[in-house]
Amino acid sequence: MKKIFARIITVACLLASAFQSKAASDELIPRPLPPDTLLNLQPRCDFIINRFWDRCNFEQAFLHPQELNKAFGEWIMIMPHASADTVHASIDRLIAKFAKSGPNTLRIAEMAENWLYSDTAQFRSEEVYLPFAKAAATHKKISKAEKARFAQQTQIIESSGLGKRVPDLKFKRPDGSSGSLADASGSSVLLFFNDPECSDCNLARVRLSADFNTNQLLKAGELTIVSLYPGDADSKEWQEAAKSYPDTWIVGAMPDADLYFDLRESPTLLFLNKDHKVLAKDMPVDHYLNAFRIVNSQTTRH
Repeated sequence: MKKIFARIITVACLLASAFQSKAASDELIPRPLPPDTLLNLQPRCDFIINRFWDRCNFEQAFLHPQELNKAFGEWIMIMPHASADTVHASIDRLIAKFAKSGPNTLRIAEMAENWLYSDTAQFRSEEVYLPFAKAAATHKKISKAEKARFAQQTQIIESSGLGKRVPDLKFKRPDGSSGSLADASGSSVLLFFNDPECSDCNLARVRLSADFNTNQLLKAGELTIVSLYPGDADSKEWQEAAKSYPDTWIVGAMPDADLYFDLRESPTLLFLNKDHKVLAKDMPVDHYLNAFRIVNSQTTRH
């Protein structure tokens, strides 16, 4: 049903582009119209994504921020149906147009943040957002204060985005000793950022600790769970709560975790492979429990 709905939305966007292109000479941002010879969805979307900004007069467009933002959103929402190479090439060309302008680079990055990364983003994609964030974070004509947010977002995505290798970051164990994510071995690793004062975190922790399949994978060395508190290791509440955590888990406090991980949701779970590359994130605990059930059933058969 979701795929059908997405295709309907895409077709609607294409029809809107066709309608708007009729008035191209009077339009602030003329949308491209795919030729009739392109019958399949992806080639049509590739055509639109690739040529979307070709006839845009950005000098005038920046004077009409609402219209520019609307057009930017249309461009973004068609991206899931275009090829990855076309999307990335189009993004690079758009960013290059403003390479000499700090203010315009900042505006484009802010629009990208709104559509791709913010809490209200309609198409959440760190991969698509990263080039915009990096452009703003490294631009010499944007003030240090203005680009600080983009620099932190860039660091987070490059440290824990899908396909990225998580650094061997340090943490403090409840007994005060030092630990590192490098300590997490096994075929896979579940990073579980949680706070003892968060009810959803406590529920997820109980479900993980009581789940039969999860515990079987832990015993077999197929899975390692690293429970991290994104706060001060001296917290009495955390130290007391940590006493009840499973002995099979690696437990620690990492007060600077928000510099490397997107912790806007509580709890936050990331699934890593043995090389600590991020394979999954932004998934509810049910997703992992179901996956562990399937893996454990396959493991026991062999």
